[in-house]
Amino acid sequence: MFHKSPGKAKIVRRLQEGGRLIAPKTWPTSRRTLPAGHPLAQAEAVTAEHLAELPLVQLPPAVTKSFRTDRNPTRTPAGMPIPPGPTGGTLNEILTLVGADWGAFPLGAQARRYHPRPDVAYRPLTGAPPVQWGLLTLVHGIAEAENGITRLQAWLPLVISAIAGVLFVLHERRATEPVLEPSLFHSSAFTVAALASLTLNFIAAGFSSALGQFGSVVLTLSPRTIGLLYLPGTLLVAGAVVLAGRLIGRYTPRPVLITGMLVLVAGGLLMAVTAGPTMALWILVLATWLTNLGSLVASASVAETILSHAPPGRSGAVASVQPAFGMTGYALGPAVYLLLFNLFFRRQWLNDADARGLSETQAAQAVDATRSAMAQSPATVGYDPNLLRQAGLDLGLDFTDGLRLTMLVTSLLPLALAVAAYFLMPRRVRPTP
Repeated sequence: MFHKSPGKAKIVRRLQEGGRLIAPKTWPTSRRTLPAGHPLAQAEAVTAEHLAELPLVQLPPAVTKSFRTDRNPTRTPAGMPIPPGPTGGTLNEILTLVGADWGAFPLGAQARRYHPRPDVAYRPLTGAPPVQWGLLTLVHGIAEAENGITRLQAWLPLVISAIAGVLFVLHERRATEPVLEPSLFHSSAFTVAALASLTLNFIAAGFSSALGQFGSVVLTLSPRTIGLLYLPGTLLVAGAVVLAGRLIGRYTPRPVLITGMLVLVAGGLLMAVTAGPTMALWILVLATWLTNLGSLVASASVAETILSHAPPGRSGAVASVQPAFGMTGYALGPAVYLLLFNLFFRRQWLNDADARGLSETQAAQAVDATRSAMAQSPATVGYDPNLLRQAGLDLGLDFTDGLRLTMLVTSLLPLALAVAAYFLMPRRVRPTP
């Protein structure tokens, strides 16, 4: 997301920080996230002057200065100081801080649709410029591939993304002072660590989106319950991360990264094996915990490996590799997970229809009717069993089978990184006698 005045919007704009092309779409309003219990959360709308009444959650230093200035103003239009709040590294962290009553944060109006939370209130923010949303062409192409890779809407964004990536690499290789020194990737350990950062965030974001879909649609869990799945074992995860840091200093980052990746694989395989319409809640908690544990343990090893390659005076630029690759994975994760899930889900309900003697048209109408019912009644999560019985399909089981296959396929990625780390990262150097 980024902000520009509507009159200066361009159809395609290049983000040099990431070498990506984006196709901007502008909505006329922006919203401010507020703690659900704050008095302003009951108002129909808030003004830009209200920004002075609550601390503003801050963006991390890794993002661009212009973006921080846009989302973290220090004064209101009338000149009132805006108190700074705590820093959130990701959108989920920012929303968690807002929900915990640590401050507020301005977002685009569409955030309410994609990130509904019971502890956060979204209210229109008047007196502020509109927010313009940018869509990564790579993510857009992956999302459109669900309807057919041969469609123009699918292959054109993917081609544009590939060209933009190549041009960015060529530019960095010719630049006198590149944003990221290409020679760093001559080190196999650095390359594995950078790809691991992408993978960790890819799995975390993708698992979160899949968990939200499965928990709400099949298990009919409330958003609050789904959020609480991340809470059990938090202290154990924190302790494991501290222990990982100690082990890195003693045994090098290699075994810690491999262990973290294998724990991620375990979390994915657990979901692939046990997911079902009537699965026990404790298994879902365990799978969520394993995913968090593996991601955070491995991230400690990633940070150590990347920073160890920083030449004097370039530690900041090299350290930014981790969040840059991480945000790329965070953007791709939900798109790829949902692409795989929808492909597998379609295959499952088509097989279901064929086994029950239903035509593809009849089955598609049943699926569309279910999706329409869910879209029209977002407050009542879940599907109508009576509707599905009339159609003759068991979409709950089909949905679950699609999720299982998705988790199985995506678990191959951290497994591949664990193998790469085993062979490509340096082993512990034994001291000479």
